[in-house]
Amino acid sequence: LQLTDTLPFHTVYLHAMVRDKDGRKMSKSLGNVIDPLEVINGCTLETLLAKLDAGNLPAKEIARAKKDQQADFPDGIPECGSDALRFGLLAYTVQGRDVNLDMKRVVGYRMFCNKLWNATRFALHFVSDFQP
Repeated sequence: LQLTDTLPFHTVYLHAMVRDKDGRKMSKSLGNVIDPLEVINGCTLETLLAKLDAGNLPAKEIARAKKDQQADFPDGIPECGSDALRFGLLAYTVQGRDVNLDMKRVVGYRMFCNKLWNATRFALHFVSDFQP
């Protein structure tokens, strides 16, 4: 502002910090980061563990992260879709504090979004003159 007389950003977004379900900050150095694409498309446990091996974590941290991922995702991350992930993150922001992201809640929101979709399709089946 001082040198150019223009604002550097038009819009600034503030958001909560995303943490794992235990409240630890998601960090590559801890190996507890969840890629949003893995939540949207689903991911096997083997893929998660291979990603840890390909990283640059120390052997002690890799062992800890693998143990945590095997406990948290024994069958991998189920495919949830983008709507369920968005809905889950929005539901967490109501708290106004940090987001302790738990995949079980995101899976629950996937089921809820599926119920909304089915209810809408059912209702539209009986309403023929509706124009959105």
